[in-house]
Amino acid sequence: MQFKHPELLYALLLLIVPIIIHLFQLRRFQKVEFTNVKFLKAVKLQTRKSSQIKKWLTLTTRLLLLACAILAFAQPFIPKTDNFNDQQETVIYLDNSFSMQAKGQNGSLLNEAVQDIIGTISDKDHISIFTNDQTFTNTSVKAINKELINLGFTANQLSYDAVLLKGKQLFNSKGNSDKNLILVSDFQQKTETFINNRDSTYNISFVQPKSNLSANVSIDSVFINRPSTETIELVVRLKNFGEATDDLGVSLYNHNELLAKTTVSIENEADANFTLANNKEINGRIQIEDAGLLYDNTFYFNIGQNPKIKVLSINEESDDS
Repeated sequence: MQFKHPELLYALLLLIVPIIIHLFQLRRFQKVEFTNVKFLKAVKLQTRKSSQIKKWLTLTTRLLLLACAILAFAQPFIPKTDNFNDQQETVIYLDNSFSMQAKGQNGSLLNEAVQDIIGTISDKDHISIFTNDQTFTNTSVKAINKELINLGFTANQLSYDAVLLKGKQLFNSKGNSDKNLILVSDFQQKTETFINNRDSTYNISFVQPKSNLSANVSIDSVFINRPSTETIELVVRLKNFGEATDDLGVSLYNHNELLAKTTVSIENEADANFTLANNKEINGRIQIEDAGLLYDNTFYFNIGQNPKIKVLSINEESDDS
């Protein structure tokens, strides 16, 4: 049997307190004079014996209750593996890609994962943590607490093979320690399929934070449709992943100037159309008002101004005409 907080077992020394109280609690029987105590002698002896038994039972009960309370706070458990007492080595992959912006119970999924790591792992344990763009080797949670809380999101995401390879490299090559690789990610579907090639040199565990969002709208593409000499039609194609959404705001900006705004209702796919003047340079930005993932709510584009075409006309007329 092991204890999660073995330092609390020192509190068992407090069991001596009830014993001391019991030993020094000397009750003196008060003498009461009677005219004839001959018939009360047997009752007196029986009462003293019963009192002593009750005292010892009370003392034993107090000791057991105090010991049980101390053991409960020490949190005893039975490890499932035989090598529990071996040296433990832990490497954690923390996914900080844009998809981890999804909202969970307490903020973003990345924030929930960081709080779980800080609250679960002891400050005395030496671990290695790596993200898609940062690596913390052989350190403690206390030492990198600030860096973990201030982790930002990145567009660079390691492939599954790269995660397994880097995690294996961070293990200490010397010694016979029990190696554990923990992958913390929402495991969004990628072009590659994750294949867990069993490696006997380390144990691998998967932790997938769950989002409470039921819908997310993203900007799929932006293109020009039906251009004319005066105007062009700008089409913004939106895609919805989840429940249908009504009155979704779509805004069109030129730099920071708002050119137009409209709303659309979308079930699976919808288009928002804007009419712009032709042959006008626009450094545009499309912005949608979606509470889901934030990284797919903005789309930047550019429409250049067509240069004037110089035309040379050759005819029989004079230049003065």
